[in-house]
Amino acid sequence: MYRIYFLFIGVFCLVQNFFSQQWLDKKYTYDSILNISYGSAYGFSGALNNLEMDIYLPNCDDPSQESRRPLLMVVHGGAFIAGDKTENNIQYICKEFAKRGYVTASINYRLGFISDDQYWTCNYPYYNCLFATDSSEWYRSYYRGVQDAKGALRYLINRNDLYRIDTSNVFVAGESAGAFISLGVAFMDLSSERPSHTFAISIAPLPNPITDTCVFNSGISFTPGGVLRPDLGGIDGTIEPSSIQYTIKGVGNMYGAMFSNLLLQQVPNQPKPAIFSFHQPCDLVVSIDSSKLYWGLNWCMANGYNCFGIANTPKAYGSRTISNWNTNLNLGYTIQNEFTTSVFPYSFLFGSKSCTDQISNPCHAYDYFIVREQHMAEYFAGMVTTNPICDTAALALSELSISNGMSLVPNPTSGEFKVVLDGPFISSYITIFDCLGNIVLKKFVKDSNTPLVLMVEPGVYFVELSNENGRCGSRLLISN
Repeated sequence: MYRIYFLFIGVFCLVQNFFSQQWLDKKYTYDSILNISYGSAYGFSGALNNLEMDIYLPNCDDPSQESRRPLLMVVHGGAFIAGDKTENNIQYICKEFAKRGYVTASINYRLGFISDDQYWTCNYPYYNCLFATDSSEWYRSYYRGVQDAKGALRYLINRNDLYRIDTSNVFVAGESAGAFISLGVAFMDLSSERPSHTFAISIAPLPNPITDTCVFNSGISFTPGGVLRPDLGGIDGTIEPSSIQYTIKGVGNMYGAMFSNLLLQQVPNQPKPAIFSFHQPCDLVVSIDSSKLYWGLNWCMANGYNCFGIANTPKAYGSRTISNWNTNLNLGYTIQNEFTTSVFPYSFLFGSKSCTDQISNPCHAYDYFIVREQHMAEYFAGMVTTNPICDTAALALSELSISNGMSLVPNPTSGEFKVVLDGPFISSYITIFDCLGNIVLKKFVKDSNTPLVLMVEPGVYFVELSNENGRCGSRLLISN
């Protein structure tokens, strides 16, 4: 009877796993490894920045130790001058994708630019922090972020055995500035795509002292006479050189943009990454089409706060323009666009998405965050070619060295049940799996003479007894 039960649960779980949505269903718990230093690089002021990442790893009992997982690296936003890898949205994406079986990582990168030497007054907090000395500083800050993110990705790829990463199934995603950087990681792959502003350029004047209060200027002192702006180096940066090949399958572009058309040129014979884009037409910071950064916010500041518009911002090409490039130029990329319909009404006080409405309901953000995260997961899942990990059915059908080591009483049951051990199994574990491979319950058994009394929700389960000598298992049916 034991072997009949055993075979039944194996076949049942195989059927369930076949119909489950691998890489989409949240089947796993996860572990996190925080504040890992992946490298260092010089920032806009000439100071050396230590760069860190957090890694999230799906948990599973995989005896083969050979399975691999897709990788998702997530990049925070913050206008290239603020933000952190621990932001709620960024952590949420990492954790939810780890539950789906991905190795995930959130990264920090170099922040800041040389602030303007002019004094810009406005009754808006930290308004001066948004003014760079010229538009070149925006390009240079973005470029440093791309270099760092490429280095962070190579750090993970170089440790693919340690973290069991499938290097042929890599994804990157980001919000706002993080989306700019993610698109740069995936598509800035030729030196000819490097912005001209990232070569050595003229010395910048010292920032206005009022910008000392800006977060990215905290603790920084500049050499009298001006701020040097040296050559920033190649597109890949210098962090974690690697000869290991990897393939970026997809990019999550959450209200981001490009500073130039990075879709035009591509390394020969390389697969083209797909793009998932979410953007709102009423976004005041990054236009869904093409305009200078802060295009709508500038209108609000000038028409409602009697402020100057934010000067020295570069033109950016938003998600709809990127999609139109692909279509109109027949570039052959796969892009899924999720654009809302609300437009900015050019009104300060009145109407949905007006300036005042966006104080509490900004368009440079998600409309429904969990929905968009789920849609991105669905989009990415269709591209993953990694073999499934932690196949409970495979465990159930494998040969086990302990036979008839336990019984479940009663079985079937409509409530609690007892786990009765039929031998002196000391220092053992009782583990209950559902048929998607999730661990429902795990108990340590010190004394095999006392039956365990347990209860789980109605369903069909696989109960495993394991210790250093081997494993045995049995089907458990709990009815309503």
